[in-house]
Amino acid sequence: MDEAAIIAWVDGELTGAEAARVEAAVANDADWRALADRHRRMKARFAAAFAPLARPPAEVISLADVRARRAANAVPAPSQGWRRWAAGGAIAASLVVGLFVLQDRGGSPGGGVPAPVAVALNDQLSGDAGPVRVALSFRDRKGQYCRSFTGDTLSGIACRAGTDWQMRYTAPGSAPATDYRMAGTDGARATAIMGMIAGEPLDRAQEDSARRANWR
Repeated sequence: MDEAAIIAWVDGELTGAEAARVEAAVANDADWRALADRHRRMKARFAAAFAPLARPPAEVISLADVRARRAANAVPAPSQGWRRWAAGGAIAASLVVGLFVLQDRGGSPGGGVPAPVAVALNDQLSGDAGPVRVALSFRDRKGQYCRSFTGDTLSGIACRAGTDWQMRYTAPGSAPATDYRMAGTDGARATAIMGMIAGEPLDRAQEDSARRANWR
C-alpha cells in the first residue's frame, strides 16, 4: 500500500479486488484514512476553485441575424494606416501601464510572467473577477507561495521567487482562439498542484494576509 494507491482509489481509478484491498486498508489504518480524507478535501477545493473558470456552453447564433445586424450598423471602415496606428498605440499604452504597475508592486518585466498576470497574482484574491482570474493559492514544499491562474491567452501556476513570480506550469488560456486545448487541462493542472503543494490550499483570509505581506 502506498500514497499513489490511496489517491487512485479516492479518484475512482481502481476497481474490483484492488479497490476492495485499498478500501480495507483505509478502513483499518488511521494514517491512510487521514490521507484519503485530505485528498477528498483537496479535490473539493479544486472543484470549487476551477468551476467558476469553466467557459459556458456556446450560444447558438443565427448567421442570418448576425449579417442583418451587421449591415444595419455598418459604418465606413477606417483606413489601414489608422488601424495600425490605433492598434500599436493601444499595445504600447498597455505595456507602459503594465510596466509601471509591476515596478510599483515590486516586480519586473523579466520576472517570468507577463505584466497583467503579475498584477493579478500580486493583487487579486482567488475568485475575484478580472481578465486574469486566480483560482487557488498555496505554499509549495519549499515554503514559497504559488498561485494557479487562468487568463485569455495564458493559464498555469506561478510561484513567488524573491520579488517576482516564476512560471512552474503552463497551459493554454481560455479565449475562444484556444478552443483546441485538451479537455483535461484543468485536471492536469490539479495533478501538478498535488505534486507541489505542502499542506492545504490557502483560504481567503490567509490569502489576504499573504497579499498584505507582499507574498513573502
